[in-house]
Amino acid sequence: MHRFLLRPRWLAGHVLVVVAVVGFVNLGFWQLRRLDERRQLNAVVRRRHEAPARPLSALLRGAGGDPRSVQWRRATVTGTYDTGAEVLLTARSRAGQPGHHVLTPLVTGDDRAVIIDRGWVPYRVPGPPVRPATPPVGPVTVHGVVHTGRRTDQYGRAESGRLEFVSQVDLDRLAGPAPAPLAPVYVQLRRQSPPQPGSLPVPARLPPLTEGPHLSYAGQWFLFAIIVVVGYPLLLARTAREQRGGARHGGHLGDPPAAAPVAGRGS
Repeated sequence: MHRFLLRPRWLAGHVLVVVAVVGFVNLGFWQLRRLDERRQLNAVVRRRHEAPARPLSALLRGAGGDPRSVQWRRATVTGTYDTGAEVLLTARSRAGQPGHHVLTPLVTGDDRAVIIDRGWVPYRVPGPPVRPATPPVGPVTVHGVVHTGRRTDQYGRAESGRLEFVSQVDLDRLAGPAPAPLAPVYVQLRRQSPPQPGSLPVPARLPPLTEGPHLSYAGQWFLFAIIVVVGYPLLLARTAREQRGGARHGGHLGDPPAAAPVAGRGS
């Protein structure tokens, strides 16, 4: 038996190896669970997006008080834009260019308002309201995708006594400057009728339904576990060989030879 395996520092190494392998394996399975969650979410998004477009009011009536149940649904909503309450959603890029998304309330016929993400404008444009992205005057029908807002503790910048910039579509925060009570969702514009008179804003693209890096991350964690499982016994074997070699070497050179009987002594 190799006695060095029972030394305190090697015992600590054994424990560390076990903990590392268990941790790596658990992280690998965690990434696989994340992959499964992403696949399920993608399936939900795909199914909802493929459903027929419906009026936003009808979708909300059928939501049962849970706006998340209509997220990613295609919807239509008709109303009049109020650019006086327009806000810019900051830090949004397009093709590598920095910019904003234009959030404009659309006042509907039932004296409610819906925040419309009308699309991207370059970073240097003045506003809000963004004059190069002025919407059509009068009633407009928006065709887009429904999203729920995201609460944030980071409030937007206020210039000239009014809210002008936000970092997230926080509907509670946007309810202040809105001209009417806000719907509990907002709509990402895909097209509208009548169309936008100019080239701005550019409607935002929907995010691609990818599976993310979870599978590759899981493979990396499992690979780390295999490296430890294979590498640690090899380290032990090499150390054992070195111990045996050192013992033989030390015994040959350091141990005194056994005393030989002297001829004639005691005779």
